[in-house]
Amino acid sequence: MTEQWFNEELHPWYRKSLKVLEVLEDEQTDFQHLQIVRTEFFGKALILDGIIQLTERDNMGYHEMITHVPMLAVDNPETVLIVGGGDGGTLQQVLKHASVKKVVMSELDRRVVELSRKHFTEFAPAFDDPRFELVIEDAFTYMQRNQAVFDVIISDTTDPIGMAERLFSEEFYELMKHALKPGGAVSTQCEQMYFDTQLIKDILAVAKRLTQNPAYYYSLVPTYPGGGIGFMYMSDTPWSNGLGKTYPQGLNYLNPEMHRAAFALPEFFRREL
Repeated sequence: MTEQWFNEELHPWYRKSLKVLEVLEDEQTDFQHLQIVRTEFFGKALILDGIIQLTERDNMGYHEMITHVPMLAVDNPETVLIVGGGDGGTLQQVLKHASVKKVVMSELDRRVVELSRKHFTEFAPAFDDPRFELVIEDAFTYMQRNQAVFDVIISDTTDPIGMAERLFSEEFYELMKHALKPGGAVSTQCEQMYFDTQLIKDILAVAKRLTQNPAYYYSLVPTYPGGGIGFMYMSDTPWSNGLGKTYPQGLNYLNPEMHRAAFALPEFFRREL
């Protein structure tokens, strides 16, 4: 990071920059390099190993879409597992559903939780909700012990680099499937259709083997590479089961029109899939 600009280079042929006003946190945790900065336009940003995870201004396009698509598809979900998600944004969205009785977050890096609670005050109250349980543990180990437990599983992970690479593996998707109750739904962070086509094709093939109604969908997030991010929906219950249901109050991105539109993919990408 230079004095005034943060430069992200997830790909060697693509980079982006945000103007930084203040560095709030900069530490090497037991697992990764964690930074929280205040930017000129996007507000505070969480950066892990040099990659932007969220900003205050545009996180809604990520957190609302990864959360409410599966939560609405399942009728009255009561038990939810969040893999990763230590910033609290997905947790905040899950707790907007009155049917929820228990939310477990399996987060490997305690410092992500601690520093996010300190700086992202919009999300912080969610950590004190009595329905919430934090488990500082590898998600593989946790799900091996907890099968057929959850109505919804949300894999809110970093990009498939380093220790996070296996969270995009066939084994991991099989574990999530086994941790679901019958009729439950999974949503996962599933990268960029322009940059990661083969990875998405591979994951979709696994999802088709494991469930009856998998689908890739897409959302706009300006600070992510290419200006957007995709998700994999995986369930025997169609995602369209969520259409027509009552949406939680206080949403800033998702509405019925955006819900449908998220699953409408460009022709070049449909041909690839």
